[in-house]
Parts: sequence; structure tokens; C-alpha cells
Amino acid sequence: MPLGSQINAALGSQAALAILGELASISAAGTTQATATAITTAIAIVTTTPFQGGVRLPITPAVSASDRIHVANHGANDLFVYPPVGGKLSNNTANVPARIAQKKSADFLCIDGTNYSAALGA
Repeated sequence: MPLGSQINAALGSQAALAILGELASISAAGTTQATATAITTAIAIVTTTPFQGGVRLPITPAVSASDRIHVANHGANDLFVYPPVGGKLSNNTANVPARIAQKKSADFLCIDGTNYSAALGA
């Protein structure tokens, strides 16, 4: 069993906080999955969003199944949230980002360390 899964089993749904830390304000960067800013905390407040700027969700071992990542877009442009390389969001095509509008947020539930289920704010 991966370490993240062991922590999740021991601590419950708060494992992402134990593994990733609690909160960070970050800036989006890049316009591709490869150049997007990596998310390293369970709650990411994106304060700067350049045109077509993006962030990338973490991959195992930083996360495991049932971990949740919250991403809030406090920037001036829409934010692109990419899965880890090879991953999918809500069983969409691999590597395709979700788009979070200005002043909106989304929650991402890790399914297996690479793929996520996305709940986007209206």
C-alpha cells in the first residue's frame, strides 16, 4: 500500500493536509501542462492568472486516493487546472485541463494518484 494510502487510512480524509501542507497563495504560470505551476498544498489560492495561465495537480506519492485539493481562482483571468501528466479529470481525455473562471473555485478528488474527479464552481 502506498504511503499516502496508509496515511489516509490512519488519519482519514485529512491526509492531504498531512502530506501536502495546508494552504498556499501561488501564481499560475505557463500555457501548457509542462509549464504550469505545480500545486504543493491541499488548498491553493491562485492570486495571479496570466492569460491562459495554469496550475498542475500533484501526483503520487504526494497524494493518494481520496485526497482532496481545493483550487480558488482569485486572479484576473480564467485559470487552467491540469491533471498530472497522463492523468484525467472526471474521465475526460488525458492531459486536458479544467477551466476555472475568475473569482470561482473547484475541488479535485484524487481517484488513484494520477486521475481526479473535478467539481467546478458555477
